[in-house]
Amino acid sequence: MTQEEKQPLIGNSEKENTTITINYESINNSIENGNEITIENGIDNPEGCTTPQASFNMINLLAGLGIMSIPYCFKIGGAIPSIVFLFILGFTARYTARLISKCIEKDKSINSLAIMGLRVFGKTGCTIISTFFIFDLFFSMMANLILVKDTLHLIFPVIPPYICLLIAYACCVYLTWIKKLVTLSWVSLVGLLSMFALFLILVFNGIVTPNAPGSLLERQELNLWPESFLGFCTIIGIFEMGFSVHSVLPSIYISLKKRSNFKNVLNISFPWIIVFYLLFGLSGALMYGKGTLPQIIQNIHSTLNSKTMFLGTIISWIIIIVPTTKFALVMDPVAVTATEFIKHHFEKVNTERRSFFISLRTILTTFVLLASIVIPKFHSIIGIIGAALTSVTGLMFPILCYLRMYKDANRPLHYLLFTFVLVVSILGTIGAVSSLRN
Repeated sequence: MTQEEKQPLIGNSEKENTTITINYESINNSIENGNEITIENGIDNPEGCTTPQASFNMINLLAGLGIMSIPYCFKIGGAIPSIVFLFILGFTARYTARLISKCIEKDKSINSLAIMGLRVFGKTGCTIISTFFIFDLFFSMMANLILVKDTLHLIFPVIPPYICLLIAYACCVYLTWIKKLVTLSWVSLVGLLSMFALFLILVFNGIVTPNAPGSLLERQELNLWPESFLGFCTIIGIFEMGFSVHSVLPSIYISLKKRSNFKNVLNISFPWIIVFYLLFGLSGALMYGKGTLPQIIQNIHSTLNSKTMFLGTIISWIIIIVPTTKFALVMDPVAVTATEFIKHHFEKVNTERRSFFISLRTILTTFVLLASIVIPKFHSIIGIIGAALTSVTGLMFPILCYLRMYKDANRPLHYLLFTFVLVVSILGTIGAVSSLRN
């Protein structure tokens, strides 16, 4: 790689949208020669986020699509293994997040996982982690599209599912044409509030519903142990997806007003989301028992009464709006990567034209649509993202980088942790693939 590439850093406002030019070749040569390279992103940011603001952003990212399938995990995986692995995987993800921050503290040139891979493992590491990152985002877009389709079909059951999918596609592709993503950032608050609203509606519906299913007053029998070994494997991938925030951790770290407070952000965000997942999963599983569906919103709609019908409609539309808007945000780094590839390999193509901008995002969204037709199961997509992709970018990769950068690290402990994560990833992938076959 002989040309300079631009690595965008997204700030908190339009005036903070700056670009740092990084010469990948010079960094790679410095690695080989044992020299230190520092790009000034290590200083504190006076206009950055406070600890509460950064914690809010982190929680908003964590409370994503995976929460819809948490009650289903308690059904197929059993209450005891689900509770145990929620805590184990949650605190493991928190620890690897801390490892990423330690790597950034040691090398101030790191501002993304791709740069971390380049800095620690050279061009090959950068290519590998970038590939996993792109696939992670691609499957996330699939999950968003499928969730919108499924929810539309719940609200309008007379409309065939494939028509709902096309409607979801049209809405998502239109929002990807918006060039200034800052106009979409305001929905992050709506996204987090919608998750609270979903939990409140779930509990409220359980209280006002006198008889099972769907009642907290007449609770359903809860599976304590997995229905099958494959069921246990499936929940691992879904839980891993529920803690997949590592790809954006460098950006959150850099955006902090005082970067020494990043540890406090992790200590607030991860325990909070673990407890929220636990309450959400137990409530849904106790209300619907063995009838719990892969997406809890499907159960809520099936048990709505006159007192909760309007709430169910409101939350359904919120669940449609949030994934639709997040689709454009997730699409952006994929489209930027594709644009850079085309710019360097097809120099005659004018990538600055508006028509190119729209065409590229339309083509990428169409690929997501076709993939969603081939793999239409929401919880299977979530499992694949968590087990096969997130476990690499969020759990394995930070451990390897930390061991490479810190020679005095407790190597036996981290080798043991890496082995555990590898086994968990394999089991989760087996569960996700088996759910596709079923």
